[in-house]
Amino acid sequence: MNTGIILAGIVLSVTGTGAVTAADAIDELNAASNVFDTPTPEPFEYSRTKPKKSELLPRAYADVPPQIPHRVDEYLPITAADNQCLDCHEEPDLIGKKKKGKSPMPRDHYIDLRSSSDEMSEEIVGARFNCTQCHVPQSGAPPLVENTFQGSR
Repeated sequence: MNTGIILAGIVLSVTGTGAVTAADAIDELNAASNVFDTPTPEPFEYSRTKPKKSELLPRAYADVPPQIPHRVDEYLPITAADNQCLDCHEEPDLIGKKKKGKSPMPRDHYIDLRSSSDEMSEEIVGARFNCTQCHVPQSGAPPLVENTFQGSR
C-alpha cells in the first residue's frame, strides 16, 4: 500500500514538472512574436541571367519539376494564347536527348492524363501551358522560416 502511494506521488511530481517545463519552453518560443504579426520578407531579385546562359539547377528530389534558371519577367504573363516558353522548350523531337542550352518539355506534357491513351499529342495538352504553376524561377530569397529539408543526395 505504501509503495502505491509513493509511486503515485512520483508520477504526479514528474508529470507536473514536465508540464511546467513544456509550457515554459512554448512561452519562450512565442515571446518574440505574436500570432497576429505578419512577417515582411526581405527584398530580393530574381536571376537576371538570360536563357541559354545559365547552368541547370540541381533538383531537391526525384521527379520534382526543375526550377527555371533564367529570368522570366520578359515572358509574363504566360497564357494559352501567348506562351513564349514554348519558343525554346517545345521540342518533342528532343525528348529524352541531352542538348546544351535547351531543355525540352518531357513526354508527359504531350499526353492527356485524363484519357486512357498513352499517345503523345502534337501540342502540349490541357493546362500544361501554365509553366509557372509547377516551375518556379530561382531567386536568392531567404526563407521566412527555418527549413531543415535535406532532399536527395
